[in-house]
Amino acid sequence: MSSDISSAKKTAVTSRSEALSADEVASYLTEHPDFFVDRDNLLADMTVPHESGGAISLLERQVKILRDRSIESRHTLNGLLENARYNDQLFSVTRNLILTLLEEDKLDQLSVVTESSLSTQPGIDACRLILVDTSDAATELQKRFPSLLRSRQVLTQALDKDTSWLLFPGTTPVLRSAALCPVTHRNSLLAVLVIGNHAQDYFTEELDTLFLDFIAEVLGVLISRLTSPGE
Repeated sequence: MSSDISSAKKTAVTSRSEALSADEVASYLTEHPDFFVDRDNLLADMTVPHESGGAISLLERQVKILRDRSIESRHTLNGLLENARYNDQLFSVTRNLILTLLEEDKLDQLSVVTESSLSTQPGIDACRLILVDTSDAATELQKRFPSLLRSRQVLTQALDKDTSWLLFPGTTPVLRSAALCPVTHRNSLLAVLVIGNHAQDYFTEELDTLFLDFIAEVLGVLISRLTSPGE
């Protein structure tokens, strides 16, 4: 009789153990992080598959996970630092450009200063400030980039040979991608600031346009001031 009871208890325990899912075990261990305290033998005996096809102890696996996380964290930190350095450089270039632009009192000099400053920056293989009112390309810009003139937002796209020559006449080799930033003032389109790169996938929709937009806003005010009657 006692043997039957013992067997029944064992069967019940086995059934309950089999009923536990992996998620339940994981949840329990999460809620009891000190479970393996004073269970060193159990911890040492537990193994998990390894990439090599063998098995390693749970402790070795934990060390590997912590090492991988540490490497990932360092990569993330390095990425943030690199981005911070890049933004700091952009800020410096933008500040110096705007301070120089504020000293100019001739329209053609705005183009010269803007193009010479931005074209020296990493990732910008060519730069051009196209004045809509004075450029023969105004009509062609309207035809080629209607969405740019409607939305008044920065447009990034790949370029074919004809479009590259339209935006950057005489530039060789041809540019394969560009960012076009409308220069406006009081809802009037005054110019288009264009920067290009030889790589087809360099300027994409992910481009951060913060500094480019700011430069365009300043150019809009200055161009309007220099082209207004009486100026």
